[in-house]
Amino acid sequence: MKAYDSLGTFPDVPSGLKSLASDSGIDAYVFSNGTNAMVSSSLRTSPSLSFHASVFKSLITVEETGVFKPDPEVYRYLAKKVGRGTSLEEMGSIWLVSGNPFDVVGARAVGMQAAWVDRQGNGWVDRLGELAGGGPTLIVGGVEEAVQGIRRWISGNGGSGAGFNR
Repeated sequence: MKAYDSLGTFPDVPSGLKSLASDSGIDAYVFSNGTNAMVSSSLRTSPSLSFHASVFKSLITVEETGVFKPDPEVYRYLAKKVGRGTSLEEMGSIWLVSGNPFDVVGARAVGMQAAWVDRQGNGWVDRLGELAGGGPTLIVGGVEEAVQGIRRWISGNGGSGAGFNR
C-alpha cells in the first residue's frame, strides 16, 4: 500500500493536466474505487501527481457507497457529488475519462459520456459495452487528447463537466 503513494503517471498525463488547469470550462475530479485515505495520500505524495493535484476540484471515491465500479450506483453518486442530478440529460453532461473498459461501460450504462484512453492503440474491443449503453463516446490515445476531444464535443453538443478517473 505504501507503494501506492509514489505511483508515477503515464507520460501523457502531465500535459493533459496542464491543459485542464488552463480551462475554467471543465471541472476535473478524481473518481476512484480506492478509499479516501489511500487516494488522497497518493495525490499528496506521488512525485509525478502531487504537482498537479490542484487541477482537481475534488476527490470522489466510492467508499461511502459500499459498492464498486462499475455498479450504476457509484456513477449516480458521482453525479450528485458534482452537483448534478441523475436524469439522462444531466448524466449526459458528465464525462468520465478512463483507461479501464469496465469503468467506461459503467458510465455509459447510466448515460454519462466517456473517453476511453487507448494507450496501446488496439481499439475498443469490449463487447459488454454493446449491451450496456454502448462503447465510449470518444476513443483517445492519452489524457491530452481526451481534454481536446471533450472540448470539441462540448462546443459541438453543449454541456460541461468531466470526471477524471485515476
